[in-house]
Amino acid sequence: GWGGDAAPSSPPQPAPVRADAPPAGSAETRETDKAAAADSPASPGAAADSATDRPASAPRAAFARRQGDAVRLVFPFGTPTAAAVFRRADTLWLVFDTESAIDVGRLKQDAGPLVRDVVSSQGSEGQAVRVKLDRPYLTSAALDGSAWIVTLGESAPEPSAPLAIERVLVAPARAHAAIALENPRRVHRLTDPDSGDTLLVVTALGPARGLPKTQDFVEFRALRSTHGLVVEPFADDLTVEATPERVVIARPSGLLLTPTAGRSAAGSTFGPSRPAALDVLSWGYDRQADFHERQTALMTALSYAPEHKRNIARLDLARFYLARDLYAEAKGVLDVVIAAERDHDELARVLVLRAIASLMMGHADLALKDLAHPAIGNLHDAQLWRALALSRLGRFAEAREGLKNVEAASAALPIELQRFALKEAARCAVALGDFVAAARHLDDFDGIGAPNEMKGELAVLAGRVAEGLGRIDEALSAYTVAVASSHAPAAAEAWLRQTELRRTINQISREEATAELERLTTAWRGDDIELEALELLARLYTEGNRFRDALQVMRVAVAARPNSALTRRIQDDAAKTFESIFLGDRGSNLTPVEALGLFYEYRSLTPIGRRGDEMIRRLAERLIAMDLLKQASELLQHQIDHRLQGAARAQAAARLAMVYLMDRKPDRALAALRTTRMANLSNDLRRQRLLLEARALSETGRHSLALEIIEDMSGREVERLRADIHWAARNWRAAAEHIERLYGDRWRDFTPLDATERADILRAAIGYALAEDMIGLDRFRQKYMAKMAEGPDRRLFEVLTTPIGVRGAEFAEAARSASAIDTLDAFLRDMRARYPEQVEGVSARQQPGQG
Repeated sequence: GWGGDAAPSSPPQPAPVRADAPPAGSAETRETDKAAAADSPASPGAAADSATDRPASAPRAAFARRQGDAVRLVFPFGTPTAAAVFRRADTLWLVFDTESAIDVGRLKQDAGPLVRDVVSSQGSEGQAVRVKLDRPYLTSAALDGSAWIVTLGESAPEPSAPLAIERVLVAPARAHAAIALENPRRVHRLTDPDSGDTLLVVTALGPARGLPKTQDFVEFRALRSTHGLVVEPFADDLTVEATPERVVIARPSGLLLTPTAGRSAAGSTFGPSRPAALDVLSWGYDRQADFHERQTALMTALSYAPEHKRNIARLDLARFYLARDLYAEAKGVLDVVIAAERDHDELARVLVLRAIASLMMGHADLALKDLAHPAIGNLHDAQLWRALALSRLGRFAEAREGLKNVEAASAALPIELQRFALKEAARCAVALGDFVAAARHLDDFDGIGAPNEMKGELAVLAGRVAEGLGRIDEALSAYTVAVASSHAPAAAEAWLRQTELRRTINQISREEATAELERLTTAWRGDDIELEALELLARLYTEGNRFRDALQVMRVAVAARPNSALTRRIQDDAAKTFESIFLGDRGSNLTPVEALGLFYEYRSLTPIGRRGDEMIRRLAERLIAMDLLKQASELLQHQIDHRLQGAARAQAAARLAMVYLMDRKPDRALAALRTTRMANLSNDLRRQRLLLEARALSETGRHSLALEIIEDMSGREVERLRADIHWAARNWRAAAEHIERLYGDRWRDFTPLDATERADILRAAIGYALAEDMIGLDRFRQKYMAKMAEGPDRRLFEVLTTPIGVRGAEFAEAARSASAIDTLDAFLRDMRARYPEQVEGVSARQQPGQG
């Protein structure tokens, strides 16, 4: 026999064949998702043709041929022979309707490492060949003459023609299943030695036709096949009959069918494609049974179960833990099941159970990972659980589609899970602003009831729905109920919603709302409620100009939940606040020292690109205005070293050089300019950098080199710089002449001289006097005597322009005072007039009119 006698209650089968195949190692029952076919090579075809000349009773030798990564197993027959080909885990089954022995001795040698073992067992009317593979491969079957060619490989260009299971009603209370399969030959009863399962295998002639995927029903399982049909019966009296046009699966009392709501993914209208992952009856029994007795019984059953049946006992234990809300324990058992499970179809059910356990533990990300397994698809209510996991992760828009019909989708679940699904659907609808749908979901609890521990959460949702519909008093009442509930998370959320709503309707002040939220964030930590409270608290801090506190909230959120979408939103708000302080008017009340401290503490929020550079520039200007030149130069130096490239870097270096000049550090100004030299700068920027370099060289005593740099340049600021360089070099006459040239015909203008102009006129007079250029001094006196007589420096100008012979101590004192004038401020004023974007902070610092 092929695995023991049939059960006594089993009706006679057409042409039964029984055989007993020896075991071939441990059980591995994983199946792949699809099968494929491949073209037959020429050489196996030739072998098949030669085999057709042999007598039907002659022994036939099977062989293998490798072609690239694929292997073709060739089974030659003298006449057309019916067959069935299917795979269970890493074992390939081939069943042939032949009484002649098949020689499989060459298969393992020809196939190489791909085949671990080949076992052939003979029955009275057929022969089964089991090929142990090193791992599961895609399988296809094809005919070449009378030879069957089975191809194993990683790809399959042509799948077998698909078979579909249909239901047929033979009476109002009786039905059976039918599979349209032309010319089925025989039904063989076999026993899988690896798992102990009974298999009813239907053989057929070619071409290859098979079920594209395994389908589970109440009384049987139809296994995926490459060719033919394979049925694993669950009922002892199940019959499989081969007729000329189809295969009929039936029971004497009829099969148990469910109402047809449409065709399944496999094209069948025969009931559901798979049973549910959870059974309501066993769930109820597990919840009501004595915990210790039930747990002891399940563990005892597990300890006595044989190896190939142990996962079934583990699943019973895991479902018990799920029913008793012991989700961590259930997940631990399911982890063991998944590690040991080899059946591809059963794996989907177990993964869904583990996803449920993870979801109920609060690990929606792990649940979503399990539900993304390709073996699951939309089976076992996976679409509903996937939507619930997305909702728990805050991805409400993605969850909306799966929760549209949550009432119908969850109707077959245990009541506890129905409540969870409805509550989450209401939460998702509220988050998306669909308050009508949320109210409908909440109304469903009138029918299924709600436990006391859930009433607080439902009160929060009812409050949010009422708030969304504009019923403020009703919302506040619902929040008050939730705050008083024993469910701490619901009470914390209600506290937050109530505070936010009362602040919105001006029932409490900003200070009162801030105090409430500070108490809440101190008492409640670690979830999205804390983050939402922190987000609102940061906004209130910003409104009250408590910028440091607002930015500190961002740090607390990052430390608590760095990967949360709410945390990223808080970071975005903090970045906007930071920009408003340094690029807007919000920080106008901060002192430069406070602004600098705030910037250094939270400089990670500095935006990239031009806005960040503008922020640093403005802060540097505020520091310059307060004579904090060292801090300003550090900011600009960091900008040059780490943020800027090209012309922008050269422009920032010009600004830095100006700050160094103001700080009396001309050597550093030269270093900043020289380390940022580059070609292709604009004429204005190049001119500005040359003027700054010449001024820095003059400050370091290299006056001749400074004059050479600006030799071919012209303009008011250039004339002033030449005068300043000559003055620093004690070339008095040249300094005076350049000042006189700078002002040109200003002496003819009727407008009075301002403080800066009077200081320059006095300096020119001193220059002519010290150079003892009496002609120049007399000319200058005649030009500006009238203009200087109108201002406070009339007497000083008269003393400085007196002839040499009449000079006394008064002249010496006046010359000493005028020659002490610092020319840098005037130079910077001229630079600002020519390049206003570069020195905006300088004008607030300098004190003009010194003379």
